[in-house]
Amino acid sequence: MSRRGGSPRAKDKLRDLNVRPSKERGQNFLIRPDIIESIVKFAAVPDTGQVVEIGPGMGALTEQLARYENLTLIEIEPNFCEHLRARFAGAHIINQDVREVDFESIGAGLYVFGNIPYVFSTDIVFTLLRYRRVVRQAVLMVQREFAERLAAPPGGREYGSISVAVQLHADIELGPIVPGTSFHPPTSVESRVMKISFLPAPRVAVDDPEHFEVVVRAAFSQRRKKLINSLLSRGRWSKEALLAALHDASISPDVRPEQLSIAQFAELSKRLR
Repeated sequence: MSRRGGSPRAKDKLRDLNVRPSKERGQNFLIRPDIIESIVKFAAVPDTGQVVEIGPGMGALTEQLARYENLTLIEIEPNFCEHLRARFAGAHIINQDVREVDFESIGAGLYVFGNIPYVFSTDIVFTLLRYRRVVRQAVLMVQREFAERLAAPPGGREYGSISVAVQLHADIELGPIVPGTSFHPPTSVESRVMKISFLPAPRVAVDDPEHFEVVVRAAFSQRRKKLINSLLSRGRWSKEALLAALHDASISPDVRPEQLSIAQFAELSKRLR
């Protein structure tokens, strides 16, 4: 389907299903078959993989995923669910918000796909992170800037608390960039495909994950400031305690938070407990 022919066909299908694209749900439907094929190729899921698709909508990507015997579709829109049941009889369909789905009830070693709403990207990524014991890999299309923040290495302005939180538990590989004209309705920004491969164990040992998160968020709370000033601004630690912890962790108080590696954040968190 060409871009010129794709949008009218999408409009016709939506009209037939009595569904109007919802801004609140961030519904933008991919209409480029070449991009769909590139997503499946980028994912490189083995033939025996247990596949889960988030928000299949009218089933454009599902067509390519239907070759997998064990396929689960998670879709919040009831009208789409009826359409998907008729079209993909062999798939297991869950009519639910993905953020409320128990992935452990689906299986283990899951390969997840999804063209996910920009507005819910963080929530959905952290849902998958919570179920990393059973989710092996997730290939998601998200807003380009969001994907690049998740994958950012230390030292750049894209690197932040969400980069640390996700990279502690996963490798992230960036894939194709997708223009806004590839969707119906079109988006005003570019999207990007990314592959999140969850690790069997955290990248570095973290004794207290909740405290680690507190320290990382505090460090990035005022990222233009030096690390010690960002940490001080939270009012949680005294300057003396911070200086001692930074010294013991071999971290200069004058660095900026984006210069710290995940291992350095783990060491600082341990010293601040």
